[in-house]
Amino acid sequence: MHSRQAMVDKIMSWLGCHEGDPTHKHIVDTYNSQKPLPSGYKLKYTDPWCAATVSAAAIECGYTDIIPTECSCNRMIKLLQQKGIWVENDAYVPKPGDIIFYDWDDNGVGDDTGGSEHVGVVVSDVKNNQFQVCEGNKSDGVGLRTMTVNGKYIRGYGVPKYDDVAPVPSTPIKKQALGLDLSACQTSVDFNKVKAAGYEFVILRSTTKNGQPDIKFEEYWKGATKAGLKIAGVYKLCYAMDVLQAKAEAAGVIKLLNGRKCDIWIDVENAGGQQVYGKQFVSSIITAFLTYCVEKGYDVGIYCNEDWYKNYISDDIKKICRFWVARYGKNTGQIDENYRPKGIKGMVMWQYTSHGQVDGVKAYEHNYVDLNVKC
Repeated sequence: MHSRQAMVDKIMSWLGCHEGDPTHKHIVDTYNSQKPLPSGYKLKYTDPWCAATVSAAAIECGYTDIIPTECSCNRMIKLLQQKGIWVENDAYVPKPGDIIFYDWDDNGVGDDTGGSEHVGVVVSDVKNNQFQVCEGNKSDGVGLRTMTVNGKYIRGYGVPKYDDVAPVPSTPIKKQALGLDLSACQTSVDFNKVKAAGYEFVILRSTTKNGQPDIKFEEYWKGATKAGLKIAGVYKLCYAMDVLQAKAEAAGVIKLLNGRKCDIWIDVENAGGQQVYGKQFVSSIITAFLTYCVEKGYDVGIYCNEDWYKNYISDDIKKICRFWVARYGKNTGQIDENYRPKGIKGMVMWQYTSHGQVDGVKAYEHNYVDLNVKC
């Protein structure tokens, strides 16, 4: 059965991929796996790859009988026309799984008949005359675009003959909300590009070891907010070696926020050497920090890896706290469900890599950034 939903799910599974990362290479390699290659051309990693993304999704879904594959938008249009599944009508109301082609030279008057430079897959029903498209090679990644029915730049639509007629939900299938955590290790961030790449939230480092604000904190708070990204919280790497120090660290975070409301996460990674003193000692530090924040009106949680959760967090804390858990596996920069933490009560977020690369983010080391998914 050829399902619209399967096509939507496949291309959405690549959302947040960036040019040059393993997922981008997987898309290109999937396209190049065809024998014979369409038009006899082997796609390079440096070539435009929007049409190849649509083609790779069709290949992986097993839908090449209803969706012709090509790495050229205009050649793909010709193949769709030959199959009789081309709609030359900008006012067409698309359905999820339809393929939309763009002409950036469109003047917006009448049906456009020019050349096409870009393509994507419709991933939502039309609502309030608008719909969403998931596209490869958008800002050098896989990202979402909101379009208007009969809007400017629409070249036309491929309308594959799917078997199912049941409607896809009216919003893109985002099984997972993606976000990144940031600090001064990231030297600059273009938050508009981050949002365009499909990310929804950020978490910011609050204060450093000496209690001073992260030098990028205010800049990144303002930039993320202006771009429409949610501030999902701030984190504080814990160096405290007694209860009073833990409360002082918490007080420093509260002072930095200055009335701004967001979640506060205590980051426990043995930064101060707490691990040596065992579970009860670590738990007393965590309790003091979080209690102080709760008394000031903040929602709280614990960031840790699996080992810390299992061996250094008391059962009493596990029963009442939310957890943001780090587990990287092969640390490829992509989500690998084989490494999703299991059996962690209260886990609301998974940090799945420290080797993420996101369009718009520059950092000291290979432009790496930690990436997260809400559970």
